[in-house]
Amino acid sequence: MKKKFTLIISIVLFISIGLMMGCNLFKSSSNNDDYFPIFEVEAGNYYDLGFAIGQRFAENIQQAMIRQADLDAIIANIISIDSVYFYENLLAKAEELFPDFVDEIRGTSDGSGIEFETLMRLNMFGDIIALYYGLVGKTGMDIPSSLLGCSTVSYNYNGNQYLSHNEDGMAALHDLMSVIKVSLQDKPDFINLYYPGLLCGVAPSMNDVGLAYSGNYIQSAAGVPNGVPHLFIFRALLEAESVDEAISIIENTLTCNALHVNIASGIENRVVSVEKAENTAVVHEVEGLYAHTNHFVQDAMLGFPTADDETTVERYTTLMGLIAGYEDHLADVDCDVLHGFLCEVAAEPDTTGGITGGMTLGSSIFNLQTGNWELFFNNPEDNLSQNLHF
Repeated sequence: MKKKFTLIISIVLFISIGLMMGCNLFKSSSNNDDYFPIFEVEAGNYYDLGFAIGQRFAENIQQAMIRQADLDAIIANIISIDSVYFYENLLAKAEELFPDFVDEIRGTSDGSGIEFETLMRLNMFGDIIALYYGLVGKTGMDIPSSLLGCSTVSYNYNGNQYLSHNEDGMAALHDLMSVIKVSLQDKPDFINLYYPGLLCGVAPSMNDVGLAYSGNYIQSAAGVPNGVPHLFIFRALLEAESVDEAISIIENTLTCNALHVNIASGIENRVVSVEKAENTAVVHEVEGLYAHTNHFVQDAMLGFPTADDETTVERYTTLMGLIAGYEDHLADVDCDVLHGFLCEVAAEPDTTGGITGGMTLGSSIFNLQTGNWELFFNNPEDNLSQNLHF
């Protein structure tokens, strides 16, 4: 049975709470453009969902594959070394644990006209790289570093919860991202910032039982051969109905690549940061302000080998410095403060280097008390945003 945000009872309540918390819930530009196109879809099964997404965003997915041809060629070359080890085993594990999500990718393939294997290897690229590094280290094929460089600041204080996040990635995708609002029979509805061709849940998302998610990509340098491709775990989290259920999915699923997820709930008054590698997961309960970028920060995770984004420590250090300025007045933190934090670590388009080797594709500020998600188009400094909620 669907659970809706019971705390949201009227537009008046939205506005009044926003004023009390110092957040402008409707800070979108004056022309109210949807900078990310929104696709609302109802489906009875996972294949139909994937097909509808693939059909609607066929041009985006096809264009994304063209623009990411170099990365796809690298992944295809790795698979050619041993297709069983680098592809078939991962696919089998995904079909064993998450067959519905494999069907979703099959639907996207048929809807978009992109071959299934092409989409599958895109959805397993981090895991394939992790397995490759585990065999040869970083001395073999020239794999680009700094593919992704997300930054997150979460907040849990005095009954208020926010989750703010820069989704950084390849600059070539800056005009291909979109928003999908999904209603799937007998599952929580969810809203997802959608990467063309990838499973939902990779970029920031929220569902109608009050959970908001964002992930910070961590590239393992020693993949787990019998682990599940990690993006399938992100997809599974969208169907969780509590923070503990989401944590359980992460803790009880052996992942091939490393992962990190932020989970926030205004209903439960809870924010957690979960780091995972192999069979080890560390759950950090956020109190006050907490930052995360693209490397492990919990002591129990530091021994796992990773191929870190070149700028992750720089961004983390910047955010920790900003957080320190609010240690003695946490009650003053609001959406505008978090927006300023995101602006400090956002990246303009730069395919040759820069702070992430790419750009900020979108920035998110989730207000868990109101259920509002303010989504900024590309760099948050431009203040081009739209508001999403159930």
